[in-house]
Amino acid sequence: MHEQIHNREKLLLAARALFLEQGYEASVDAIVGRAGVARQTFYNHFKNKESLFAETAKDCFRDIIVPLEGEPEDLRASLKTFAQAYRNEALSAEGVAAYRTVCSQSPRFPELVREAYEQGFGRMISRLAAFLDKAMARGYLRRVDSTFAAELLAAMALGQERTKRLFGLACEPTDEAAKLDDVIDGFLRMLAIP
Repeated sequence: MHEQIHNREKLLLAARALFLEQGYEASVDAIVGRAGVARQTFYNHFKNKESLFAETAKDCFRDIIVPLEGEPEDLRASLKTFAQAYRNEALSAEGVAAYRTVCSQSPRFPELVREAYEQGFGRMISRLAAFLDKAMARGYLRRVDSTFAAELLAAMALGQERTKRLFGLACEPTDEAAKLDDVIDGFLRMLAIP
């Protein structure tokens, strides 16, 4: 049993690396070769390449879920920590590659991409919305649609940097802390109680 789990994990790690490098075109032979297992071992764990891709995509998007710790009493610090963690994950080379790979397969596997979204980004937005709801209920922010506010903050945190990286454009080096201060301060001003 332990060996089966170990082989499954080796296959997932190899598939993740190859899908991020080559996209969905990565072959089963290349995946089993990188994992160092027999082709039959692959089929003992996965029905086909599509099922392996599905599992890998879900794992990639689960990794972007960043913790939102603290209580609304320390709203600014909690949101800044969240935004920094989200940027670190989403703008990393692997985060950009995962986004590119999964989005490129959305016409082919719409249900898979929807599920990957829900388990990753969608779950993160739900958690952030719940946190913002608490802050609104306690009077720290004016009452608005918390899901929209969470989506807005996530978009503000990344700005156009992920789009630029997807297009292979260089991002100008900036003072990361100052940028995040501006994002959080702007977000809090938008939701300030008049």
